[in-house]
Amino acid sequence: MLATVLVLIAAVLHATWNTLVKFSGERVLVIASMDAVALLFAVCAVAFVTPPAPAVWPWLVASALFELLYRVLLIQAYRVGDLGLVYPLMRGLSPLVVLGLTLTFAGEHLSTQQILGILLIPCGMICLLWQGGGGARLPWSMLPVVGLIGICIGSYTWIDGQALKLGALPLDYLVWLTLVSAWPFPALAMCYRRSAFTLFWREQWRLGLAVGLCVLFSYALVLWAMQIGSVAEAAALREISVVLVVLFGMHYLKEPFGRPRLLACGLVLLGMLLMKLKL
Repeated sequence: MLATVLVLIAAVLHATWNTLVKFSGERVLVIASMDAVALLFAVCAVAFVTPPAPAVWPWLVASALFELLYRVLLIQAYRVGDLGLVYPLMRGLSPLVVLGLTLTFAGEHLSTQQILGILLIPCGMICLLWQGGGGARLPWSMLPVVGLIGICIGSYTWIDGQALKLGALPLDYLVWLTLVSAWPFPALAMCYRRSAFTLFWREQWRLGLAVGLCVLFSYALVLWAMQIGSVAEAAALREISVVLVVLFGMHYLKEPFGRPRLLACGLVLLGMLLMKLKL
């Protein structure tokens, strides 16, 4: 029960920061600011945490590389597609990736009902390919980008779960992962767009701080949930954020809410119920 609550709170935070990134016209600077906030937290906290064991480091570095690729691709995808279309498509693939890796390599036991519930989520995302999900179509050239984002998300989620199984504590792991992964975007912003980055912080520091805190707390809660529960189930339950993002896009960004998006949300919720209810 605790793992479920943690993941659902993380989903709200994740939906919030993605909406803020999409809402901003300076997405590179928002992500650079997001990472700067996270990096500042990690630098302040590093003296109070334990370095990961040697066996954890390869997993941590691999996760950091997937996260960096995820950020780069996310900026490209949000330049083209609606929030309520891009986000569900990329998030919907990740539980399938985690499920495949879990069943193939991790030996984690899942019931048939849980597997069916997880599979319903990417099925719901397929609905969004129908008539652009009720809004503007995503260019076919962007589908590989969105698909690769989903693979990145699923891969680093599964990798984080394996690192925790090796004994890494969630807070320790988060701090060291942030130190490894959060510096490139702020460094590039300071080198190539210093004046714009400085102006952004002067005028929109609340946005940068809000996104950074949402990312940190969301990631921390998911790591905690994966430590005490199933990695595959946590990855799938987090996709309740898909429903929230579609609603946020409709309300704050004035995006359409067609039948395909309604059906996608319904399948996500049905998948969650199948995973959690004992039938």
